[in-house]
Amino acid sequence: MKTKTEIFIELWIEARTRFTNPLTTITTADLKKKLLPAQNSVGFLIRHIGDVELLFAKNVFGASEVKVSLQTVIEKHDTGEWTNLKELKEYVSLSLKH
Repeated sequence: MKTKTEIFIELWIEARTRFTNPLTTITTADLKKKLLPAQNSVGFLIRHIGDVELLFAKNVFGASEVKVSLQTVIEKHDTGEWTNLKELKEYVSLSLKH
């Protein structure tokens, strides 16, 4: 029988995979798209996921070496600045490592 921790890790990996798989085919043009009536773009949401993952690593798992600026949390809305696909992919790759 699996422990609660093992089940949690499996669920997290499944959820993270559902997030990262589409990142392999996303384009720069996709980053500005919004699912109306939502105000946040795809680029904002990718950045937000990275921000929250890093914050979680730092505050919940005690990864004190993690540096996170929480730009999406500070802004609280899409400012249109998250349009660099390479940077966003690198950012969520970093958040995954932590």
